[in-house]
Amino acid sequence: MRANCILKSGLLFVTLSLAIAKHKQSSFAKSCYPRGTLSRAVDMLYVKAARLKATVPEDRIKNIRLLKKKSKRLFMKNCRFQEQLLSFFMEDVFGRLQLQVCKEIHFVEEFHSLRQKLSRCISCASSAREMKSIARMKRTFYGIGNKGIYKAINELDILLSWIKQFLESIN
Repeated sequence: MRANCILKSGLLFVTLSLAIAKHKQSSFAKSCYPRGTLSRAVDMLYVKAARLKATVPEDRIKNIRLLKKKSKRLFMKNCRFQEQLLSFFMEDVFGRLQLQVCKEIHFVEEFHSLRQKLSRCISCASSAREMKSIARMKRTFYGIGNKGIYKAINELDILLSWIKQFLESIN
């Protein structure tokens, strides 16, 4: 069983590496998926996020939030912020997630799939410069150590609700 988990852990690393590389070379000239398809994908992620949250310790840091109200406004209006926030979750949060890897690999794959589908709907010039709000979020995330992973996982439902609201706002 331990060998199986280690194998899946390696698979998670390969999946993340390929996902990041594939996303960086994708073009935005593709057509958008139907809103219903994306909405159903978000609904499925809500269920899986609840299971994922059950595998990590409860977030006990109540005076710090990674996903703030200002971040929501940026997410709804700024495609660069959307891209960088989703990258933050893929690379920084899920990239550091090593607890219960056997159960989490499917969630990470589906989150990546949703991210790719969203990128087809949002035409945005990519930028190497990180937005200040993302840099602040990363400082907070890394500043609280492993508890940053727990906080981000426990805030996944917030991010998924933003994605759902964004999808409802696009034509």
